[in-house]
Amino acid sequence: MKKLKNDIFLRIILMFIGVFIVLFIISYALSKHFILSLPLEDPQVAKLTLEGFNLVWLKISLVFFSLMIGAYFILKHLKKRIYEDLDALSEYMYEVSENKNYEKTLKIQHYLEFLQIAVGLKNLTKRLVQKDKKSTKK
Repeated sequence: MKKLKNDIFLRIILMFIGVFIVLFIISYALSKHFILSLPLEDPQVAKLTLEGFNLVWLKISLVFFSLMIGAYFILKHLKKRIYEDLDALSEYMYEVSENKNYEKTLKIQHYLEFLQIAVGLKNLTKRLVQKDKKSTKK
């Protein structure tokens, strides 16, 4: 399960970075093409314009990479919360199925979707308890 969790997180991060890098390169190329297509007759003005353009894109790059780092930490925090709920579900299922510990409590802390799964598992556990009681009476 750990490999699946790490693989999902890695793929999300790589897709996020890939999409933004592609958009960044396309917008840079289009902007530079536009600047170079301007009819600037004085070479000094053209040089100053390109220097200003590169300076602006350097600042945009810094903001872009700062946002990527921020998004990474936000995704890492979300990953941690999801994994806490997944681990609780996994542990509960293991205890019920392998150890027949029907008294095990299941506590979901973060997401409603996992809580709905937990309710279904609790109902299944109740049925298993009833079935075990019937089979021991016979």
